[in-house]
Amino acid sequence: MNTPNEPAPPALILIDTRKTAEYRQWEDSLHDVAAAAIDARIKNLQHGKKGDWSAVGEGVCELRFLQTGPGWRVYFHETNLGTLILLLLGGNKSSQQRDIRKAQAILKELKARQAAIRKHKAAAGTSTGVRKK
Repeated sequence: MNTPNEPAPPALILIDTRKTAEYRQWEDSLHDVAAAAIDARIKNLQHGKKGDWSAVGEGVCELRFLQTGPGWRVYFHETNLGTLILLLLGGNKSSQQRDIRKAQAILKELKARQAAIRKHKAAAGTSTGVRKK
């Protein structure tokens, strides 16, 4: 129990994750053991525990799975001040450079779509919807 001068324990924060179609396609191709290991790692990521990772450029980061399989990789982007993680793509060490470029292209396309939606909403928002007589 906290005394009046003690700070409250930090609230448990669960980071939301979203998967691209490309990530889902890769995930569906995994065998059960690999899928379970990667799923466990994603659950850690949702709790803010990234483990072995690095930034690979243009807003894309790479989770490395060095103890499992052929060096699995998951490419992600952290957004909304760390409250949302976009799982962009998966791969392994043998396709790493190609996968990094593809993940960067996926993120660029997602950002372009988001900008277009914002622009459309802003243009639609300039009209009041009230007819002038």
